[in-house]
Amino acid sequence: MNLPQSVTILAILQLISAIFSLLDGLLILLFAGIFGGLGAVVGGAKVGTVIGGFIAIFAALSLILGLISLVLTWGLFQLKTWAWTGTLIVHVIATIAQLAKMLGSAGTAVNFLTLGFAIVCIYYLLRPDVKQAFAI
Repeated sequence: MNLPQSVTILAILQLISAIFSLLDGLLILLFAGIFGGLGAVVGGAKVGTVIGGFIAIFAALSLILGLISLVLTWGLFQLKTWAWTGTLIVHVIATIAQLAKMLGSAGTAVNFLTLGFAIVCIYYLLRPDVKQAFAI
């Protein structure tokens, strides 16, 4: 079966999401080192370790999400039903997380961009031609 244009667009959006998650994780790791070092200077080695470790957890989560998103991208290109389901779950969670962030931080441009990206992906997932391609 040929890949419908909507599925191709969805897979490309998922690939972009994966790349941004991986870059985000790497950037957060950089900050873990910087803030861990600053914490060590100000509060001692234990404080620096706790701060750096706490931030590194967020980096690891972002990197894991990026890797999962890469696998989902491959699955979308292969028209795997699990990829459709996984992509929907990832973007619903992203939508909820971004709405929570916006309520807590009065909404930043990045939150709006990420929210819009997640909503567009959900829109494409729920299109009839996409659901038909995945036999859903």
